[in-house]
Amino acid sequence: MAARAQQPALPGAPQPPATPLPPPMRTAELPMANVIGHPGEVIGQTYTVETMGGTQFSGILREATEQTLTFETRELGTVTVQRVIVRQLTNQTPEQARRGFDYVGNSTHMFFAPTARNLHQGEGEAQVIDIFLASVNYGLTDNISVGLLVPVIPFVGVPLVAVTPKVSLPVSDKLRVGAGVLYGFTTGSGGGSGGLGYGLATYGTADTNLTLGLGYGFASDGVGRSPVGVVGANVRLSRLFTLVNETYLANFDSNGGFGGLAGLRYASPRFSGSLGALYFTSRNNGGIYPAYLDVAFRFGKIKLR
Repeated sequence: MAARAQQPALPGAPQPPATPLPPPMRTAELPMANVIGHPGEVIGQTYTVETMGGTQFSGILREATEQTLTFETRELGTVTVQRVIVRQLTNQTPEQARRGFDYVGNSTHMFFAPTARNLHQGEGEAQVIDIFLASVNYGLTDNISVGLLVPVIPFVGVPLVAVTPKVSLPVSDKLRVGAGVLYGFTTGSGGGSGGLGYGLATYGTADTNLTLGLGYGFASDGVGRSPVGVVGANVRLSRLFTLVNETYLANFDSNGGFGGLAGLRYASPRFSGSLGALYFTSRNNGGIYPAYLDVAFRFGKIKLR
């Protein structure tokens, strides 16, 4: 019967119904071995985690779902957090992971002097310097930032208002070059305007970096005849403390000399505070004086640089 059923029907006779073909087998899409959840999240990568409530910790990402992230930490053990309360997830460099460092904002400036590394788009920093001066800097793009320097109390202390735009470009992972202007005017009686145009090169990481720069002062009567050089560095000592130095080289009263600021910074990803001493020397004299204090708050979406 089975053999006869498979013979073709006679012409004109009703045709047997065609046996439907089975649906084609779908090729299974294998998940990527290391990238899970959202783009860039890597199982086994060490991250700095910041929650909406301000809690911060570092840990190795061990598991991720659409709702939660699970980390292995040194001090807290296994920690599972809901994605909705994670404000920021920042990957750490291999050196930071090895030494237990969180990311801190050591890269965009020393004390007063900037570096050739820039704020990223949407990042900002508000700073109060020596009680009398306040500054705000904001990243317009990853390579362009703009800042404003004003007295904390108008017409008291330092009667100065200045704008500080800066442009920087990456040459390699660790080398960046940049240029900028500090242009200001005094707000007191008989005030004038002037500033400094400069170029910079910075080598290093977000934690530890070295900067070389050269600038020319200018005012209403023209551009200065001799440049001012700066050599500075941020050197991270531990999870919270960094050595900071900026040295200025100039021709002081035709005698030559140098001066600058050196001190210590306490820094976390959002908050920092610095203490520095002013030092100078020339052919005739020199000295060291406590002269610098600042506190700063970083806002926006801070990023590893």
